[in-house]
Amino acid sequence: MEVLMEKEFTQSGSKIQGKISYDQTEVAKAIEEELRSRASTVTVPGFRRGKAPLKLVENFIGREYIVEKAIDRLVNDGIQKFIEEYSIVPLEIRDLDFIERGDGKPLIFTFIIDIYPEVKIEDYKELISDLTREEPVVTEEDVDKFIEGLRKRLGVWKDVEGRTTVEKGDYVLVDIKDDPTKPFDEDKGTGSIIHIGEGIVSPGDDESLIGKEIGESVEIKTKFPEDYYEESLRNKEVTLYVLIKGIKMLELPQVDEEFARRFNYQSVEAMREGFREGIYKERLAQKEESMYQLIKDRLAEGVKVEIPEVMVRDRLEYWKRILYNNREAPEDFEEKNYQYALNDIKATLALRYIADRESLGATEEEINRVITSWKVKNITEEIRNSAINAVKQDKALKFLLDLIKNKEGEVKE
Repeated sequence: MEVLMEKEFTQSGSKIQGKISYDQTEVAKAIEEELRSRASTVTVPGFRRGKAPLKLVENFIGREYIVEKAIDRLVNDGIQKFIEEYSIVPLEIRDLDFIERGDGKPLIFTFIIDIYPEVKIEDYKELISDLTREEPVVTEEDVDKFIEGLRKRLGVWKDVEGRTTVEKGDYVLVDIKDDPTKPFDEDKGTGSIIHIGEGIVSPGDDESLIGKEIGESVEIKTKFPEDYYEESLRNKEVTLYVLIKGIKMLELPQVDEEFARRFNYQSVEAMREGFREGIYKERLAQKEESMYQLIKDRLAEGVKVEIPEVMVRDRLEYWKRILYNNREAPEDFEEKNYQYALNDIKATLALRYIADRESLGATEEEINRVITSWKVKNITEEIRNSAINAVKQDKALKFLLDLIKNKEGEVKE
């Protein structure tokens, strides 16, 4: 039998206010149906399952419980029919508020359904009209620094001959412990190399090693910096026990054809040109990534529609899972990142609008490439739609970056 109810629909942006009313007769019918449904499954002492009189079942279960379950069913069924009738794709159903309810009364209630906001950002080209992208510059000094870094990575630590006393600026092989009862590891083939003057835990805490001899041990009282990466150790005092095992120097390889061949180049000149190109591409990627973020910031500023709270919460929860995995996130994580999450959602919706406006679609190859990169085993319709959106958003970003490049007289690739 069809349940009769009255519905009211009011929409403001991405928020729908709904109101549903059942008259007293419909509520009574629902209570009766709930009682009969319970009676068919409940076992009342002295009767076989489903054979007890309705009044005994009602007394056994409790009238109040049956009424509450009947009202719950009317609410759930009513909201579901409301969603179907108005073709709503809900994000969240919230703020259920009863105007009237109870046994022998009508059922009247209101609720809010958050839906995906409809973003239209007509002036997206104007929003980025003043942005410019600087061409990366790679100097000979940049190449020299890169090569020097490689030489240090490939260098070999050797003992400084004829020296046993530590001086400022020395590289010293040490064994460090924080437990005085634990023996030092005296093997001179293992340990940590520290640069005297840079500090062990904090600046200056290694000065007590200056003037000490190889084989001596030193007790150092120090404190972790207040901005230390491990929050639990910030400003924490600690006592370290340091054994001096040797004074070292880093012997660097010569920059010659043999060095170049280690990186698959036939000459030093070819190697330098290859490194220059690599540095250029890396800096270009960094600049474009920064430009992408600038574009997204501008788009977010241009989106004026209200974003449902549930979308921001979901984005923050996703970031927490990615960043902290199974670890607990800082208490102020959501507060610190709320605005960033909100802007990221606005920019995402704007990019989807631009992709549709500019007919930037996604091919099957592009969709499959994204799904493969996600390493998803069960490819649902939701996963596929997410991949389509990812491709379209990426194309929209590149489209806007091309606008900036072309404005500067560059040629599209």
